Amino acid sequence: MTTFRRAINYPLIKGGLIFLALALLLSLISMYSVEKSYFSQGTLGVGHHIIGDKEFESNYFVINRTLIISSQNASVVVIQRGKINSYTLNNQSVRLTPTSQPEISVESGNVSYSYRVYGVDYPYSPLSLLAFVFMIVGSALSVYGYIRFMEGAVEKTRKRRR
Repeated sequence: MTTFRRAINYPLIKGGLIFLALALLLSLISMYSVEKSYFSQGTLGVGHHIIGDKEFESNYFVINRTLIISSQNASVVVIQRGKINSYTLNNQSVRLTPTSQPEISVESGNVSYSYRVYGVDYPYSPLSLLAFVFMIVGSALSVYGYIRFMEGAVEKTRKRRR
C-alpha cells in the first residue's frame, strides 16, 4: 500500500493522472447538447418549391422531419434525396417523414403545408479535440512516470541488498 501511495504521488504519474482527469471532464462537457427546432407553414401554388431552411438543416444534426401537405384538389410530387412520390390530394392531407430537405412540385391546385424539423447542436464539441490531446499526454506521462518510478524502486532494492 505504501508503494502505491508513493507511486500515485510520483510527479510524472500525478501529472499524467491530472491530464487524464481533465480529458475525461472535457469529453463529458463536449457531449452537452442543445435541442433546436425549425417550423414553417404556408400555401404553395403551381411550380417547384424547396421547403425548409437549408442553413438550419446543414448546421444541426437533424433528428426528425415532419411534412404535412393538404389540399382541396391538387396534384403534388414530393422529391427527397432522389426519391419521387406522387400524390393526388382531394380534401385530404398526407403526413410524411422526409429523410432530407423536401422539394415539392405542385402540378395543379394549391397545397397547404406545415414542415417541422428537430435537430441537435453540440456547442462544445471542439473541446473533444482538446480532450483527445490531454488523453494522449496524460497516458504518455503516466506510462513514462511509471517506468521511471519502477527504475527508482529497483535501484533502491539493489542498494539495500548490497
